[in-house]
Amino acid sequence: MNSMIQGENLVEHAIRVTEYDGEIKSSEIFLVQSVDEKNNIDLRIKYDPAKLDQDEDVIARIEDLTKSEYLLRQYAESLDRSTLKVAEKANGEVEIRFNYSKYQLPQNIAYFRFMKVALTAKDGKAIKMVISNNQSFELNDIIVSDYSQTTDFGYLDNGNHYVKEKVEKIIGRKKSKPITVTTTTKTIALYDRKNTVEVIDADLLAQVSDPRIHEEKVDLKRPLPLMADLVRRQGIDVPLPYGFSIAMRKQDMDVPFTSFNIMGINLDEFFDPKTTSGSVTAESATLRADVNILPFWNVYAIYGKINVDAVVNADYTGNIRNVFVERWGEFKADLVCGIAEKAGLPICSPAEFDVPLELDYDVVGVGTTLSVGYREFFASVNTTYAATKLSGQDWGDGIITVQPMLGYQFVDYRAQLFLGAEYQGLDSTMSGNLGKIDGLDQDFTYDVGVELNQWAYLIGFNKQIGKNYNITALYSKGETRDSYTLNFGYRF
Repeated sequence: MNSMIQGENLVEHAIRVTEYDGEIKSSEIFLVQSVDEKNNIDLRIKYDPAKLDQDEDVIARIEDLTKSEYLLRQYAESLDRSTLKVAEKANGEVEIRFNYSKYQLPQNIAYFRFMKVALTAKDGKAIKMVISNNQSFELNDIIVSDYSQTTDFGYLDNGNHYVKEKVEKIIGRKKSKPITVTTTTKTIALYDRKNTVEVIDADLLAQVSDPRIHEEKVDLKRPLPLMADLVRRQGIDVPLPYGFSIAMRKQDMDVPFTSFNIMGINLDEFFDPKTTSGSVTAESATLRADVNILPFWNVYAIYGKINVDAVVNADYTGNIRNVFVERWGEFKADLVCGIAEKAGLPICSPAEFDVPLELDYDVVGVGTTLSVGYREFFASVNTTYAATKLSGQDWGDGIITVQPMLGYQFVDYRAQLFLGAEYQGLDSTMSGNLGKIDGLDQDFTYDVGVELNQWAYLIGFNKQIGKNYNITALYSKGETRDSYTLNFGYRF
């Protein structure tokens, strides 16, 4: 299916010609592949710097192409069997047509899901293979409208096949300008483990053997995630291992109260918890770094800032008069209440008033995500443990957030829609220390009872942009809260 299937040790010659913005530029390189006894592939690019296009990082481009070839070597049988068709021709040739599977291709070669393949064989031997696209797609920085890869096979005296020549042609637009990229690859020598050499082109082999030629090693394998190939062959796509993302979240929360304790004093008699409520808006910005240890297991760390704006709609009972009565009697109590009211402080009368609060927190946390999936469907559970610190204070107790989700993947668009729930392990009390108050010479501590619903419904959408970027939007809705989250990430 590609040049790396034909043998374990080979030398190839490639010419890349780019026609863009009225200019034609070319580069010429050699590829040298060898395989050790443990089937580890060593791949090197050899080149003459004078024969490279100086305006393009050709080595990086060839490395990307080579990695794609290497992946296709593992996924050569990742075809959609429902599209398989066989037709016999009058000249004895057989044409086999099929499309690549949408599910089993990793991100690096995901564009092959748009490909259709026509393989021509005669007498049980492959003669030619043509791969072409059935719709436009994005490849690196090119919007490809027409793609073709034509491979001509040759055969050695021992009957083994090899890629005689392969021509890849890309026609599309780059920065709104037309571009054509043609890469022609020829096999010039084949080796086996017994050191038997089949020389196809002696002149080109002599060039690659020149000691003055430069060399670059291609790193084909990545250590993470572990077991990636095993999972891909089950029809599950595997994301790139490392990632950074930034998330913006806004959460509005209604807070019903059950008790008030300020600086060790119970104030339920003076502020009715049943009729007092709070409205809290928390806006956060967090930076997340993560890594996929296994294809289905991601771990991450977060750091960010939270700004909290809260308004407590307090229902004052006016019961301070009862305290005055107990201490001084009714006459003096009424006298004190009257004086206070004339001074603009009606402390003995029921009233409603608002208490605004504005607080800034630092937040740090760690978390993990477990996922499973099959074809278009997937499920995941995301768990985060985060702690906050009020500016100038110590770190508070941590909060656990859990998000179980079920989802559906729109494979052709690399997008996912998911439904689920969000659990926030909020305590039944809100307690803390706002620091020392001047004049009282003691800390302002609070311990307020609240009644919050810990679960909320969740709906979300994720869209991959190319192979490195993704954007995620989440909305959750519960009895006492709702929130919006927007996340922009980069994977590599």
